[in-house]
Amino acid sequence: MTKMGVQNVERTTFYIPQATFNLLHMGHIITAIDIGTTAISAIVAEKQKDGGIRVLGVAQSPTFGMRKGTVADIDEVVASLKKCVEDASKSSGVRVRRAVVGVSGTHIHTSHVRGVVAISRADGEIVHEDVQRVIQAAENSMPKNPNREIIHIVPREYTIDSEDGIKDPVGMSGIRLEVDAMVVDGSKSSLKAIVKCIEGAGLEIDDFVFSSLASAEAVLSRRQKELGVMLLDIGGGTSDFSVWEEGRLIHAGVFSVGGTHITHDIAVGLQVHVDMAEKIKLEFGHSLPETFSKKETIKLADLGLNDQSVFLKRHIAEIIEARLKDILELAAKELKRIDRSGLLPAGVVLIGGASRIPGIEEIAKKELKLPIEVGKTVNLPHEADKGLQELLFAYPVALGLIAWQVNKASGDNPYFYNATFTLVASKVKNWLRVFIP
Repeated sequence: MTKMGVQNVERTTFYIPQATFNLLHMGHIITAIDIGTTAISAIVAEKQKDGGIRVLGVAQSPTFGMRKGTVADIDEVVASLKKCVEDASKSSGVRVRRAVVGVSGTHIHTSHVRGVVAISRADGEIVHEDVQRVIQAAENSMPKNPNREIIHIVPREYTIDSEDGIKDPVGMSGIRLEVDAMVVDGSKSSLKAIVKCIEGAGLEIDDFVFSSLASAEAVLSRRQKELGVMLLDIGGGTSDFSVWEEGRLIHAGVFSVGGTHITHDIAVGLQVHVDMAEKIKLEFGHSLPETFSKKETIKLADLGLNDQSVFLKRHIAEIIEARLKDILELAAKELKRIDRSGLLPAGVVLIGGASRIPGIEEIAKKELKLPIEVGKTVNLPHEADKGLQELLFAYPVALGLIAWQVNKASGDNPYFYNATFTLVASKVKNWLRVFIP
């Protein structure tokens, strides 16, 4: 596990496919911040003219004042943010003034909408403006709810007249253009609280991105998205997921359970302090009880603690297994809801701290009846420093936010539109963007 605080990393360059960088400018700094329930993570990176992203610095610090991905105490979150930003500035040598921010929490919901417009040109050829109009029509079709705010509108497919299944309609011809899209929205009060925290830490907001979509940018390949895959990020207080098929997002959401619940279960089951339970999880955590005999034990003294307590390894594994099964059962229910149980050829990719618990792949395979792998960041060259890969593994959302901004700037993300986010519209420039090359 990566320790929290300033990370002393060599400034290393990694690459996203060259096409991604056609429209980028030299020397542009991107800062990504992921505000989690248990930790705030930040990456400071620089876009380079040769197609690389140079990681200048990273930082991670404990979060105080968050509960299940939602702000519970603004002052505490602001203080946590300031600490992480200060560490990121020290690590990178760059004064952090603005950032792209990942958002999550149980207040995030998804729904489906449809929009339809007449094609504007007399010759029937579809242009970018038609796509913008049909996306706007889909947004306008949603029932108005003053308590909700749209974060993303994600086109699933377009239909031209009676021909459906179209990914990119620009350049095609017809009379009528329709879109089937997914809307990601959140509680207006929760999002407003996050905005207050970011501004309270002295930062401006470049963009808001749903954390699960950002993670997908970092760890899912295009082939996985085409075949059909679920990404499950088991975080601290919550777990995010997204499901992809034929290159399109088909489902996403947030569970109100994560790795912190495993720690609490250990604390209750062993009758130890929660800090001690966390150490036990990190040092001795395993999710397959049958791996251990009924006599194998651990001693807390082995953790450098002034405590002579002894516990059965099998019992600890049973506690961890039970909670992981609860989380995986929630994932299975979501797949069943969209009729994809056992039907994703690329299986399930696990990320987040709990994904590193030994044995989780075997449990997940039994519970979900799909191929399972623990995710790694994609688009890193094979010769990349393993230390960098290990470091970035601890920052999937923040890394994904960097990739998101790069793809957004280059027009290489044809399926995502950020809706008009009124809470920060005066600070986020060009919020409504068409990402079709």
